[in-house]
Amino acid sequence: MPELNWVGKDKVITHHLDVPYRVLDRQYSYDEHGQHDGDNGSQNMIIHGDNLEALKALLPKYEGKVDCIYIDPPYNTGNEGWIYNDAVNDPRIKKWLGEVVGKEGEDLSRHDKWLCMMYPRLRLLHRLLARNGLIAVSISDTELSNLGCIMDEIFGPANRLACAPVRSEPSGGKDKTALRTGHEYILFYTKGDQSSLVKEEKTTGKLDLKDSKGPYRKGRELRKWGATSDRSDRPTLWFPITAPNGGEVFPIKNDGSDGYWRWSPAHAGMSELLDNPEAAHWEKTSYDPGVVVDGETERWVPYEKIRDVKKSFGWNTWLDGYGTNADATAVIKAIFGNKKFDTPKPLSLIEWIIALHGNTDGIVLDSFAGSGTTAHAVLNSNMYDATQIENSSS
Repeated sequence: MPELNWVGKDKVITHHLDVPYRVLDRQYSYDEHGQHDGDNGSQNMIIHGDNLEALKALLPKYEGKVDCIYIDPPYNTGNEGWIYNDAVNDPRIKKWLGEVVGKEGEDLSRHDKWLCMMYPRLRLLHRLLARNGLIAVSISDTELSNLGCIMDEIFGPANRLACAPVRSEPSGGKDKTALRTGHEYILFYTKGDQSSLVKEEKTTGKLDLKDSKGPYRKGRELRKWGATSDRSDRPTLWFPITAPNGGEVFPIKNDGSDGYWRWSPAHAGMSELLDNPEAAHWEKTSYDPGVVVDGETERWVPYEKIRDVKKSFGWNTWLDGYGTNADATAVIKAIFGNKKFDTPKPLSLIEWIIALHGNTDGIVLDSFAGSGTTAHAVLNSNMYDATQIENSSS
């Protein structure tokens, strides 16, 4: 697998192992009774400090146990006031670069510094993420390719779920150029086990059809579509289904060639359909013009019956329906009375990301907490435990 190299990588590639373990010092609780010294038993945490050390401090208790991680790291545009920026004015980062990277640190580009900062943190996040967990990382064009390379290296290229564009500016962005970028990106990765991911969105069309069992909606065709949909690709999934007229139906494509069903006979939905043809929605559909199969120009085609209004065909990776940065700023102003953060993320977007993981009693982590939108989303769900890490003194 190709790997990305940069100045200083050899110094940080195992740095997460050298970070000392720190003890988290509990300061106070905050709940409906306000701030107090008592332990209210909450598993939610806000950790103030260097997120590299904080992540290492979480390992003894949370290694392999975090269900969902969302981070919104600095985008490294060169205009930010973050402590890892091109100027590197923060004495802590100067000291860190000097100790870890050494003399080379004086010649690092802005991108080298950003990669040196991100790599050990992603290593620790990988260790904290559960085997069936999900991590989502927001980023812009500036570091998208670099981030993708190191995420592939750490999590594995096969575990990348999506590089999803997110609409961030309703008017198409602020840059006065020929191509105004009005979107950012979210990279989604797992650790290989996707069994806990919710593959259906939570809102769909209405149930506009009805049968003896009640209302339903027409779902996907039961025959496999797209690439690798020939009978030879999955020969065991070629078998007959009984049509409403009592005849046998095979998964034949529109061009008359043999395909295969999406479900095996052991699948609950297919098993029910084999016993009862009414378990599917049926339509008479024509073959392509000029195609005749067994003397017929049309055949019965089965579709899923969707009875749950919350079930859909899978989530779309063009994320333009979850609010914009302007919407997020309005929420921040409503809470604080002014704009305290420059680039908050829409609350509905973070709620959606968290809901992608099916463990509603799980643990959510954000190690670049910023405005606290992830914690806000967790509180709104009232189902997860949140851990937030923030380095800012504001």
